[in-house]
Amino acid sequence: MNKTLLGYVPDESPIYAVHPFVKLFFLLVVSLFPMFVEAPDWNIILMGVIILLMWISRVDMRTLKIYIPVAISMGSIILISYTVLGGVHPEFELVAKWGRVNIYWERIRDAIVVYFRVLPMIFTMVFFLSTSRERDIIVSMRSVRIPFVATYITAMALRAAGMVLEDFQIVRQAEQARGFDSTGKSLAYKIRQYVMYMVPLFALSLRRSEEFTNALVARGYAFTGKASKVKRADYILTHYSYKYYDYIFIALISLSFIILLVLRFGYGYFDVEQSWLIGLLRDAIH
Repeated sequence: MNKTLLGYVPDESPIYAVHPFVKLFFLLVVSLFPMFVEAPDWNIILMGVIILLMWISRVDMRTLKIYIPVAISMGSIILISYTVLGGVHPEFELVAKWGRVNIYWERIRDAIVVYFRVLPMIFTMVFFLSTSRERDIIVSMRSVRIPFVATYITAMALRAAGMVLEDFQIVRQAEQARGFDSTGKSLAYKIRQYVMYMVPLFALSLRRSEEFTNALVARGYAFTGKASKVKRADYILTHYSYKYYDYIFIALISLSFIILLVLRFGYGYFDVEQSWLIGLLRDAIH
């Protein structure tokens, strides 16, 4: 098993045959797709494609359960913000009225559009972090000649996100080993318990950042002064070379993005009014 930023992927996973820059390019380009697509149908299809890629890459699909509460809470916040807190709009179509709260169809539609725009971006990031290691990030950024300082900071920031999740599991397991059981507790109690997790997680993050700093100093790294201006040999890049299929993947991703822009702005595709899902929801409400 190979440790990635958000989990483990088997050594024989086909994802490792792809150059790290292809995965970074996929993240940067595909995460932009939902910004130009209003119809939720196509964004749902995009999420399905990303889940299929995760399955092909042999990512442990059970890790997706971690993001279910995040998706539900995020959807609830978006829906409440657009409907309950959406204000008064006489020009919109009124669906329901609860006291002084007006629920408009257009606000419900907009909430759904925004929600299914954000979800594919999250799925794309989860796919990238679940199949990439710190070395992959460094290689992909250095292969396009991004400065070492920016490369190092980005890699450490992403690595820290995965390590915080690991520390969170360690803290919870330590509580369970001491006999703590949150079963049957109220929601307010659980929220207060999660807030209390921040204290040990913050302390662990500070300790780990100090260890990183000491390790860099011991290896002669510096971000300021004369030592920072020394040209570094990209020895790690010698272990990674582009294959013909890497160029094919980059071309396909680029071509897909160009086609998306042409269809969206040239022919008016992916508009919310063309969505069959929105149409079904409209018919169900009315």
